[in-house]
Amino acid sequence: MSIYRLEYHFAAVQDLIDIYSFIEEYAGHITADRKLAEIETATYRLADLPKMGSIRDDLLPGLRAIPAAEKAVICFTVDDETRTVFILCVSYAGSDWTSRVKERL
Repeated sequence: MSIYRLEYHFAAVQDLIDIYSFIEEYAGHITADRKLAEIETATYRLADLPKMGSIRDDLLPGLRAIPAAEKAVICFTVDDETRTVFILCVSYAGSDWTSRVKERL
């Protein structure tokens, strides 16, 4: 049973769709399936270990970031009161996740 609940910013869901399309275009659907599964596994792990990752208070108080699937970054905040991990952004292949985070505040 997970300790925290996962919640996604609506744009983070679109991030995942865009990442899948990007990978599928250059590497095929099998690779895209695998990479997305790796990203999702890292995200699900946050429900049990919500305090993992680098703290990025310089961008947003309480913001954390973790690497996933070799080229992805998952950005999130943790609300201990509601026991929620809020996925704010998922970036891939060097995309500018810091700007995305700022846009989504």
